[in-house]
Amino acid sequence: MPAIIAYAVLLVSSFLLHFMWERVHIALYTGYESLEGIVPVYLYATLGDVGYTLVAVLVVALLKRDVGWMKTVRGVDYAALAGIGLAIAIFVEKKAQVLGRWEYTETMPLIYGFGLSPLVQMTVLLPLSVFISVVVVRHLNR
Repeated sequence: MPAIIAYAVLLVSSFLLHFMWERVHIALYTGYESLEGIVPVYLYATLGDVGYTLVAVLVVALLKRDVGWMKTVRGVDYAALAGIGLAIAIFVEKKAQVLGRWEYTETMPLIYGFGLSPLVQMTVLLPLSVFISVVVVRHLNR
């Protein structure tokens, strides 16, 4: 099965995971209302999360020089994706703080000034999206 199928499954699994997370965790933010428009902010955030997931997976593909690297994914790859996810979350949260895009409510647990929710989100959901994609594609290949 071509790698394009794995990436398509990745996009769907990433979208579903991040959409559910954003819907539940949106209550931990305030000040984002200025971002509301035609597209609800949680959907806008989900699309950004999916984009970051795709970029992370493509960075791993570039480093491995193998666009189909998910066929032979190993534990170290998941750990690397978790690290990349954490770095992405820190970048996004810092950017939002600098630009005043949103703030955290009092219920958001903080670690060094960053919300725990987005840090956990990208650290866990990015590798989980890849894992789900690998499982689905392996099942389709049977």
